[in-house]
Amino acid sequence: MEQRSRRAETRAPSIWRGPTIAEIAEASGVGTATVDRVLNGRGGVREVTRTKVLDALAQLGAGLRADAPGRRRIAVLADSGISFNQSLQQAAEEYGAAHPGLDVGFTAIQTAEVDPIKFAQLIERTAGEADGLVVVAREDLMINRAIRTITGRGVPVVCITTDLPNSNRTAYVGSDQTNAGATAAYLMGRVLGDRSGKILLVCSAPYRSQEERELGFRRVLRAEFTHLRVEERVNSNDDAEYSRRSVRKYIAEHGAPIGVYNVAGGNVGIARALEDEGLKGKVVFIGHELNANSRMLLESGGMDFVVGHDVDREVAQSVEVIEAFLDKRPLPAPARTKVRVYTKYSCN
Repeated sequence: MEQRSRRAETRAPSIWRGPTIAEIAEASGVGTATVDRVLNGRGGVREVTRTKVLDALAQLGAGLRADAPGRRRIAVLADSGISFNQSLQQAAEEYGAAHPGLDVGFTAIQTAEVDPIKFAQLIERTAGEADGLVVVAREDLMINRAIRTITGRGVPVVCITTDLPNSNRTAYVGSDQTNAGATAAYLMGRVLGDRSGKILLVCSAPYRSQEERELGFRRVLRAEFTHLRVEERVNSNDDAEYSRRSVRKYIAEHGAPIGVYNVAGGNVGIARALEDEGLKGKVVFIGHELNANSRMLLESGGMDFVVGHDVDREVAQSVEVIEAFLDKRPLPAPARTKVRVYTKYSCN
């Protein structure tokens, strides 16, 4: 026993990670290709199989590492699109690698695949093993209730990027999303100048961040650019192919807009739809979240502006809040991360 303890103390620190595709495949009894299709929101999977895969993901995601005695376990749970999930995972893993006293883990489910009831159950199960949670989640009664339950048990929960103020979460960390939407409207109006026409709004699920972005966008258009009007919403489902089909369908039925504002994921699909319709460079396209895909779109002219924020800093602030809570210190008041604007000349 004594020798085993010494080995544990000298073992190199590791990062708790979410389950791999192979692990999910083994747990659900399906092939890795099927798991990949489910996780990436592609078709060709029966509903019963899809449910099996998601159940296995939830169960494995809740099984946090048990081989890090004395290290605090921070679990990051994300309900979002693929690109943002990847950005958040990278930020979480880099933070964990830089802080060996912490065990930072990450589990994500793509927007289109989230069952709010199961995600709420995942939150509760994970809280049974973690010291604190960092959560990206949509506004939902069951998810709010799950967070109220675990904070009532003394487990701190920080909402990152999108807030859940009715959940009794410990804190919100992120940018002012209303200002982010207002910034997008100002850019849209200034670039379009005196041109009159319709702006197509693209959204996905009921995330508060998206609702706040839309609020800020509409408010500025009404106040400063009254010649521009927002058209009905089109759903992207935070998925490239889904958003491509949705935007092309809208254009076929209603004609081309002069601008597109995407408050959600699926930027690649929107850009492809505009290119398919011969509208690349003719329609002002503004979206959110700088990542590998949106950077490529900026550089190739597929997007005009990306409104972003500092995900790395937000992860760091989230963990700082959790540690202060656990240490019974006054909670830091996380400063809102700055709204950032990226163009093809400033995205690297």
